[in-house]
Amino acid sequence: MRQYRLYSVRPSEDRHHGQKMEEGVRLQYVSYRLPHNQQLSPPIVVMHGLAQSLSSWRRVARHLCSKGPRRVISVNARNHGASPQTNGHTALNMASDILTLLRRMGLTRMVALGHGMGGRAMMTLALVQPFLVERLIVVDVTPGPVPDDWYFSRERFEMMTQIAPTIPGHMTLNQGRLFVLKKVKHNLKDYKDIMTILQNLRKPSENSFAWSLNAKAVLNSWTDLVTHYEDTLKGLKPYTGEVLLIGGSQSKFVTSSNIEIMKKYFPKTTVEYLDTGHQVFAEMPKKFVQLVAKFTR
Repeated sequence: MRQYRLYSVRPSEDRHHGQKMEEGVRLQYVSYRLPHNQQLSPPIVVMHGLAQSLSSWRRVARHLCSKGPRRVISVNARNHGASPQTNGHTALNMASDILTLLRRMGLTRMVALGHGMGGRAMMTLALVQPFLVERLIVVDVTPGPVPDDWYFSRERFEMMTQIAPTIPGHMTLNQGRLFVLKKVKHNLKDYKDIMTILQNLRKPSENSFAWSLNAKAVLNSWTDLVTHYEDTLKGLKPYTGEVLLIGGSQSKFVTSSNIEIMKKYFPKTTVEYLDTGHQVFAEMPKKFVQLVAKFTR
């Protein structure tokens, strides 16, 4: 297993239904492959959810690679991890990054897999550049509305931008995380949600703290990415390839009304539920891998 920095190529001139794919950024990615030949089938390209990273998918990506004939490429989205930080963070921005990744690697087709934010990026890519996407797997998100009680509200990201500068510079990283914990624990009740935020805290210099997630960029694109994402799809022709939508039965993202919206753009959608919350792949990894491996054979 190797880690790479991907250098961007010339600006894309591809257009589809009036949407232009801009030049992508230099994504950090990890490629998982076995010694036997996994070059014949298009790879599975994975993009994580908001405030997560390719590390969140390490276990599942390795398992998925071992279960089938496809290699697995897991990326850090822009404004996450070691990938570049930019002002824009729309689904179309992130779709452009995946297009750049494919071109740089000499790939012409892929199976697109995305969770949450990554799912919306992959849906946009499938609609704008359908010939690149052999099949699409979307995890616990649709083009429809997100739940009102989703823990990543706009206010949470505003809170993150406000907290980091207040952490005393003399603190260690662990002390800084404890400092943040005291600030957020009254607003976030779920341990997994709290850990997602704390794991994004970094200490880039001796006297300062910052987030590996660029919260300001997310806020800049909040309308297009979160609250009015479906509006960005208007006028696009439906994607006619096979789609697997995996929802968490304890989550509120994949509702019957949202499935109807999903099928407007992705008519060949098959829906499967696992007994989990929003982090489907992490809560039931073995069953998740079984579903994906079966779908991608």
